[in-house]
Amino acid sequence: MNAVGKVIGRIRDFIYRQKHNYRVGVARLSADKFLVGLTSQYRAIYTVGLGADSVQLGSLSSVGGAISALVSAPVGWLMDRYGIKRFFLVSIVLTAGGSLLYALASDWRFLVAAAVFASFAVSLSSTGCRVISADSVQSKDRVTAQNVCSTLASVAGMISPLVSAYLVTVFGGMTVEGIRPLHYLQFAGYGLIFLLVLVKLREPQRRQLADAGTRFGFFADFRHLFDGRRNLRRWIAISALTSLPMAMF
Repeated sequence: MNAVGKVIGRIRDFIYRQKHNYRVGVARLSADKFLVGLTSQYRAIYTVGLGADSVQLGSLSSVGGAISALVSAPVGWLMDRYGIKRFFLVSIVLTAGGSLLYALASDWRFLVAAAVFASFAVSLSSTGCRVISADSVQSKDRVTAQNVCSTLASVAGMISPLVSAYLVTVFGGMTVEGIRPLHYLQFAGYGLIFLLVLVKLREPQRRQLADAGTRFGFFADFRHLFDGRRNLRRWIAISALTSLPMAMF
């Protein structure tokens, strides 16, 4: 127990040593993982209960993956020009909207719109998180910062299924009506996260962008980004290939 206390103390000291935005980012990601974990293990049961068959269930994942692939690059480009915070807030609104659609759904077709919202939101929030971490942490602490953030989020994600299992039992078991209240709770939770980010998050310093004369336009900017950067091209190819097997589950 003494060793565990020391580790927790070091993590706490590390977090408070970082910039304000990093602490906000850790809190937001941990809360998000907790809320996602409330419903993730029941999502397939809920969707099938609303009338979807196995093909339709798979199509929801396919729609989400296609949307993410289409919007990821434009989202990053827009964030570079118009700032992180506003897109972060939009991602939370979209995620909350998806949770509300799940809560109100009377048919599985309602969940198509929720899948679209969620895919946009993931593209927005994942890009914003990486930029905020890079801006808020010194180079010597960057790997530790990422691991601390991931660890705390994972702990939150481990706790939430236990909470949701108890709540589903209280609400009536693994039926549509027993699972539905979890989505209402998720929606309320994202409202609280929105207020946290709105009040506490500061625009990262990299918002101070290059002069307008150095901006070429969407496609020209990407050509400029890849010019002479072989390792970047390799990293993107490896990331794409390693993500493919995960998308099948």
